[in-house]
Amino acid sequence: MNAAPQKQTGIHESRRHGSSAESRCSALANVRLIAVRGRSPGYTLIETVVIVALLGVLAAIAIPRFSRQRIQIVNAQRMAIASLRLARTNAISKSVHFQVAFPDPNHLRVSRMVESPAGSGNWQVDTSSVQASALPAPTSFASAIVGTSIEFNSRGYVVNLNAPLRVDAQDTFGATKSLQVWPSGQVYEL
Repeated sequence: MNAAPQKQTGIHESRRHGSSAESRCSALANVRLIAVRGRSPGYTLIETVVIVALLGVLAAIAIPRFSRQRIQIVNAQRMAIASLRLARTNAISKSVHFQVAFPDPNHLRVSRMVESPAGSGNWQVDTSSVQASALPAPTSFASAIVGTSIEFNSRGYVVNLNAPLRVDAQDTFGATKSLQVWPSGQVYEL
């Protein structure tokens, strides 16, 4: 029983001496305020994560997305370059002529050629080894190259080509990617 009255006495004393209790509370508040204000300047990890997340959302909305069809023009250009370089490499390594033909705007054809008759210097397409490839939709070759062919001899040179030949691939969005075939047989992306 003695403990309870002492507590009450303590409470009454703090009420009587309100200024000392208030000063203790204000001192604690000042310590907390100093602790909050005393932090080093900068951002916390949570604040940084939130800012990065918001920037990511804004970037996803603001930056236009490229559809797969839009990127197909690059794939068409690379397909043409790969086919031309493969034909040239095969012509050199197999000591025969190879031809890359552009029969229509959406296809290319790589063919091995045979000398007929043997030793005549007249090379014709070997119909048993023709590899046809379709360009990815919605791409096509420019009309200037359609219906032509590029023939590589056994030394890797282009037959009957005196100046660099430009091959353009285009898509339905109006984008064009080009490559250039040189008389030496080298193929470059433009």
